[in-house]
Amino acid sequence: MRLALPSRTHRFGSLHIAEEARVLELDTRPKNGKETDGDRGGSSQGTARSTRTACFSGQSLDRVLTEMVIVVPCKNEEVSVIRGVISAIPAPCLVILVSNCRRREDGDDQYKKQVDMAKAFGGFGRQILAIHQKDVVAAAAFRDSGMSELIDPADGTIRNGKGEGMLLGVALAAAFCPERRYIGFVDADNFNAGSVNEYCKAFAAGFAMSPHPELEDTMVRLRWASKPKFRDGRLDFVTEGRCSKVVNSWLNELLVPSPEPRNGTCKLHPEGEPNKSFVTTGNAGEHAMTMHLALKLRMAAGYAIEPFHFINLLEMGKVLQRNGGHNSCVKANGPVLDGTTRGGTADKPVRVFQVRTLSPHLHRSSDDGHIRRMWAAGLGSIFHGLAPYHSMPPKTDVAIVSELRQHIRDFAATNGGIDAATGELPSPTIYPALEGIDMQKFRARLAQSSSLKSFGLVIMNSLLKLV
Repeated sequence: MRLALPSRTHRFGSLHIAEEARVLELDTRPKNGKETDGDRGGSSQGTARSTRTACFSGQSLDRVLTEMVIVVPCKNEEVSVIRGVISAIPAPCLVILVSNCRRREDGDDQYKKQVDMAKAFGGFGRQILAIHQKDVVAAAAFRDSGMSELIDPADGTIRNGKGEGMLLGVALAAAFCPERRYIGFVDADNFNAGSVNEYCKAFAAGFAMSPHPELEDTMVRLRWASKPKFRDGRLDFVTEGRCSKVVNSWLNELLVPSPEPRNGTCKLHPEGEPNKSFVTTGNAGEHAMTMHLALKLRMAAGYAIEPFHFINLLEMGKVLQRNGGHNSCVKANGPVLDGTTRGGTADKPVRVFQVRTLSPHLHRSSDDGHIRRMWAAGLGSIFHGLAPYHSMPPKTDVAIVSELRQHIRDFAATNGGIDAATGELPSPTIYPALEGIDMQKFRARLAQSSSLKSFGLVIMNSLLKLV
C-alpha cells in the first residue's frame, strides 16, 4: 500500500493530530526494496512540503495485522452483508463479532444464524469470537469486575448502543487476546465488502508509520473516499456525509477557531475566509488504536463514541484547563462520572492519523431524522464534555471554551438538535476507562457465557469448552 503522508501535524501537549493522509495505491512494490521513500509521520506544525509518500509491502502490513483484533458491532443486518464484511477482513486478524440482534425462541434466532456463519469461517482457519451484547453473563462479568455503569438497571443486561457493544469487544479482546497490540472497528452494514479489506490495511499502514507502541500510542481514523447516493437517476459520489459535515466543523472550531466571532449566525463556517479544517474524521466509524490506548480511553454511549474521542484525548493530555471546583465531566443518564478519577491519564504521547481511503462506502441511506440524532449526539458529547473547562492553554491558539459551547447550542437550537425533554443537547453517558476493571475476574466470569463462541482459536476452545 502506498500513502501520501500528512503535510503537517498539529500538537496539543502530548496529543499530535496529523492532517489527512491519502491512500494512493492499494498494492505496490516498495521503491529500491525500502518500506518508505520519505520521512515518517509528516512534517512539523507550521511547515509545508511537497507531497511525500510512504510505501509498505504486504509482508510489513501482515506483521501488523497479525497483532490486530477487528471488532464488528452489528444488530439486525442481513447475515449475507455481515458475511461479506468478515470475508474481507485480512486473514491474520482476529475477528470479534458483537451482536445486539433480536433473539427469538420460535426457531428464527438471528444470533444463531450469525454464529453459524462465523463457524463456517472458523472451519477455514479464520480466528473468530462471537458474543451477544445482551448476554446476562457478560453483564455479570462487568459488574463483578468493577464496571457496573455499563449495566441497564431495567433488565440487568449491558445497555443498548453501538458504543456499549464496542466496549464489550475491547474488553473481550483484552481478556482473551492480550498478545494483540492493536484493535480496530468496522461497521457491519457495508455493502462494498472489498472496502473493508482496504480499511484494515490502512489501519496497519498507520501503525506501521508510527513509533513502537511501547513508546507512543496511536489512533488511526478513516475518512471514506465517498458515500455514493442515487439522486435524480444518477450516482452522486458525496465526499462528506451529512453528520460528518456538522461534527467535523465544530471540532475544527475548537482546535482551530475562526478569526471572527459568529455573532449568532449559527453557520457551519463564518462569513468570509473559512477556517483551516484539518479534522476530517470526527464521526469515523472505521477507526483503530493501540490496545493500550483503548483501555485508557473513556468511551461515550451510542453514536457519540467517535466524536468524544477528541475531547477525551485532550483531557488525557491535560490540555484543557479546568474551571475551579468543577470536577464532574459529563452527567450520565444516572451517575455523574468524573473525568479525573474514572478515566486514564496519558503516560506516553498519543498520535492521531487520519487517512482518506480510495474505496467508496456503500450502506443504506438514513433519513434526515436519524442523521439529526447522530450529529446531535456527537455535538452533545462535545458540548457537555467541555462543561468543566474554561479554555485551553493560550499557546495552542484555540477557542475560549465557554463561547464555543454557546455557539454549539445556538446551532443545535436553530437546526433541531435540542432534546425537547431537557431543553439541551443530548447528554450521552460516558463510561469509565476499561483499565480500571479487574480483568482476571472479568475473564473468569465471561468464560461461563453461553453466547460466547470461539472458532479457530485452540486455546479459547479449550478454555471455554466450546465446540
